Amino acid sequence: MPETELTLNAIYNKSTELYQSKNGYRFNSDSMILSWFTNRICSNMGSENSALEIGAGSGIVSIVLKRRGFLPKIDCVEIQKTMFEILEKNVKHNGLSTEIAPVFADFLTFAAEKRKKYDIVFVNPPYFAKESGHLSADSEKALAKHEVAGSLADFFEISKNILRKGGKFIVVFPASRLQFALFSAAQHGYTLKNIAFFRENAETKPATFAASFVLGSKTALSPLSDAEIFDLRDMNCEYSSVGMKIMYE
Repeated sequence: MPETELTLNAIYNKSTELYQSKNGYRFNSDSMILSWFTNRICSNMGSENSALEIGAGSGIVSIVLKRRGFLPKIDCVEIQKTMFEILEKNVKHNGLSTEIAPVFADFLTFAAEKRKKYDIVFVNPPYFAKESGHLSADSEKALAKHEVAGSLADFFEISKNILRKGGKFIVVFPASRLQFALFSAAQHGYTLKNIAFFRENAETKPATFAASFVLGSKTALSPLSDAEIFDLRDMNCEYSSVGMKIMYE
């Protein structure tokens, strides 16, 4: 994609810049939540471990993960050619070519052909069912928001081919679809281990959750009532202390 059709924006810190399409899909706070939560859950993992991002888009989640100090190398699978080109550009622009490997592929094909087993799989999946809402005419936005190329349930199922037993599957998803996520995970042999809910401030309901599931484990999460709830902003609309950690270095 020509640079005239892209914007270059600083993100997370002064040394991190991301190209994005001017008119296509642009990242939102869920990407930053996923990178923060993944790094928090996987802080004990080293460079000998391996990670995979499904539907990496522009690469924001994996790139910011690396800026947070995430050690495992990351393979980033992206199905859309235009987004893959931006992903490659961003990885190179941020000097992460030895740490992040972009892969242009459909995840179903990739998982069927890949012999490698990963310790971590993470995803910010489409959050609208294919038949719900208005399907954007823009292919980038449609695939990012609607379950056109696969649903969270599909990603749980397909990931069993490449995630080692005991490996982590990490996701950010709308709180309104929590029941669907938990049912899909259990149906495909995953156990919930960590979950956190995120809301705009103390007077609003959680809009998003991030969760870590373990493949093949029988040991469940402590009571769901112990799940954490984080406010992204205070009552003055300023970022909270957690909100600052999620959005900025």
